[in-house]
Amino acid sequence: MLTAINLFDYLEASAEQGGAAEHWAARTPARPNRDFDIKLVPRSSGWQDDPGALEALRRIEAEPWVGGLTRRENGVELRIDDSWIETVGSSLYEGDGGDESLGDLARGQRYAVQFWDANATKALHAGHLRNLAIGNALAAALTQAGAQVERRSLIADAGRSMGEAMAGVMKSGRHAQAWPDRNEKSDHFVGCCYAEYVAAGRAINGNGAVEHPEDSLTRELKMHHDEADELLRRVLSGDRQALELWYKTRAWVISGQRKTLARLGIPFDRVFFESDFLSEIAELGDFGLREGLLERREDGVVMYATGREDFDEFPLLRGGDDLPTQHMRTMAFWVAAPELEGITSVQVCGTEWVPHGVCRRQLMAELMPDRTEPQHPNHEIYHGMVSRQKRALASSEEGALLIDELTERLEGQIEHDAYGPEVIAKLGSAERVAATVALGYFLTRPVAQHIDFDPEKLLDERESPGWVLARARARAGQAPTSSEPPVHDPDYRFAVVQSQLHRRHLRLTVERLDALPLARYVVHLARWYLERDRSEHVERVVHTLLERGSRGLGLESSP
Repeated sequence: MLTAINLFDYLEASAEQGGAAEHWAARTPARPNRDFDIKLVPRSSGWQDDPGALEALRRIEAEPWVGGLTRRENGVELRIDDSWIETVGSSLYEGDGGDESLGDLARGQRYAVQFWDANATKALHAGHLRNLAIGNALAAALTQAGAQVERRSLIADAGRSMGEAMAGVMKSGRHAQAWPDRNEKSDHFVGCCYAEYVAAGRAINGNGAVEHPEDSLTRELKMHHDEADELLRRVLSGDRQALELWYKTRAWVISGQRKTLARLGIPFDRVFFESDFLSEIAELGDFGLREGLLERREDGVVMYATGREDFDEFPLLRGGDDLPTQHMRTMAFWVAAPELEGITSVQVCGTEWVPHGVCRRQLMAELMPDRTEPQHPNHEIYHGMVSRQKRALASSEEGALLIDELTERLEGQIEHDAYGPEVIAKLGSAERVAATVALGYFLTRPVAQHIDFDPEKLLDERESPGWVLARARARAGQAPTSSEPPVHDPDYRFAVVQSQLHRRHLRLTVERLDALPLARYVVHLARWYLERDRSEHVERVVHTLLERGSRGLGLESSP
């Protein structure tokens, strides 16, 4: 059948598979070209005298979808047969995104993509957006490629910060309420209580320094003999009133965060709590001390001596009561690896957790030297820090920008933007458009790159990929329709050929566990479409491609 294969699958296949990749690299022009649709770039300078390269060209030229080849000094220009353009273009015009043709790329594979991983002490801030955008896009792309994907999260609910949040709620005097006030989001309320309690503790200690991301980990290493420590002691001893406050505080935060996730259109299949693994934590601590892999310092802290200059001690249990640190709680979860047999596990987290990941893996290997299965997570994706005006974002910091505040402000800006009514009419509510814009902001930047986030640029087409995509999906064709067949329109041919590239970039996303190739392809197409007026035929084809791309990136924002 003329359209049974993807053009780039054929052109990029090895010689043994009948392809040309050994001798030729296939490239599409950045802009429509009236003379050719695909450029074949030789892999050797003397291709004119290379029998293998010439034989590959002969095979290509014999394909029914090839209209003709023009040899140039720097390569070969390939024009696709008009009938192929007509057949594929007609399907795209009718709205067939071809998702079923992508499902073989990861068919039969199972993934657990873990992201969100929030604290049960506060609301989600703008810095969490990058984690959510990356994890959500990867899960969506793997699903589009045919994989069975489970979206997971591990919620921190068993450390020092949980005690601080509970103590803050107690000090507010509202701990007896069944729910915070109607007009106050529950996670915002707990977050304020937590921040005020931590700030008060600093004042008592004479330390007015601004909190940094690692400070919550540092506070876990020693007993403070305050309300937070006492509440945690009572929780762990089974005190009913303390447990009720613990459950209530956690429920208030998670409920509020869930509403934020719903606003962004991000679902989760499984949510675990660190407190579910307290028995595993106790066993790991006892075993490590008994085997001499862990040691107890003079201050009572149980730690692992890593032998590394950059992170020589890996603290696991604090002195005085052996309360597990974040390091220990996370390690216990991955040692337990709940229901991950036969599944590829992926964790998305910030680069500040790189030392933790390195030390955790090293210790896990020493604790379980005879284990034959690969360690979980199988893959860790570390994203660069998100800052605002060069300061790291944190929701417990005064003036922090919360996701809810950001998206609410963005919704109002979209409604009053010159293009806003058109975009909302096409894609649904301002809330859904705001989610596309906010999440899309992070997807065309390399994962490891640091980002200085400026909310004022979210509706700037030069800076905001999500807004470019939303505008392109909403824009209707304005150019008059020609009396000539669409196949003679270079824009139309260009758009149809671009449809073949989605599979290439989705394959790269699966291979690299990185949605960047797919995101850049989709946004490049959107930018091209917005450059000038296009005909109705081009519009229909491009909209099909952009909708397919949005699904692959987890940015679908239909009503």
